[in-house]
Amino acid sequence: METMEIIALTLSGLALFYASSMRLVNPSKANFLQTYVTKSENKLAEDVDLLNEIRGVGAVMLLGGIVILLGTIMPALRLGSFLVAVVIFLGVVFGRLISFGLDGRPNKDVIKGTFAEIVISALNIYCLVNQFMN
Repeated sequence: METMEIIALTLSGLALFYASSMRLVNPSKANFLQTYVTKSENKLAEDVDLLNEIRGVGAVMLLGGIVILLGTIMPALRLGSFLVAVVIFLGVVFGRLISFGLDGRPNKDVIKGTFAEIVISALNIYCLVNQFMN
């Protein structure tokens, strides 16, 4: 079981680390922002306030990814790492599902991402429950 837990945390941590570091390094390339600015009348890619918000959330997610990855090498942090992973990934999934219902169907890349986040959430929930069973 420990191998599965390490794999789950590694996948979760790397996914979060990659996505959030990209938002920190170059927030104007974020998928949601690129979709929005394809319309010539939208200038948000140059909006300092928006870029600040994207980087702020990106930093929180990056730190979450680091905590998750620490659980792979420090068994004492494993439970906390699973809690962080479940809160972050499940929170994103709930937010996206609410948006699907209220705002409509997004583009196929967002749907693919949501599916991946559902799988990662389920894997982390399974491992978290196992932490309490042992």
